[in-house]
Amino acid sequence: CSPVWRSSNGKATCTISTSTLSVGTHTVSASYSGDANYNSSTGSLSPSQTVSADATTLALAASPSPSSVNQSVTFTGTITFTSGNTPLTGTVAFTDNSAAIAGCSAVAPSSSGVATCIDTSLTAGSHSISATYTGDSNFGGSNATLSPAQTVIKATTSLIVASSQSN
Repeated sequence: CSPVWRSSNGKATCTISTSTLSVGTHTVSASYSGDANYNSSTGSLSPSQTVSADATTLALAASPSPSSVNQSVTFTGTITFTSGNTPLTGTVAFTDNSAAIAGCSAVAPSSSGVATCIDTSLTAGSHSISATYTGDSNFGGSNATLSPAQTVIKATTSLIVASSQSN
């Protein structure tokens, strides 16, 4: 903001969107050059301006749900945030009953905040699937747990009984 003219009450104004500032603490200062009637002066904002990381929310979904043994299941983590100007970085880690899912421990989200994990090795039973977004320099981390848990149904089998008789 340069130059900003002094209003009739002796105040000058400068508006800066915090979206243009990086996360962290910023020292904001101003200086008045003076004129024929007034000396120059400087001042600083106290306390400093602090810009916090944008909060995120992570939603988790599975498709198909329920699934069958050896069926390919896609877990989708969708990260939402309020700031639309900065792309997400960081990664999403997917776990099954607190154990890392192979190939899904550091999935980069798309520009729209979507991270996917495909698992083809789920065994029969209930699986507590979770995802954690690590966050980055501009966005805070978040996590989610699939609800309800992923249910994997046993594969069906068929038994054919045949008899043969020989004389």
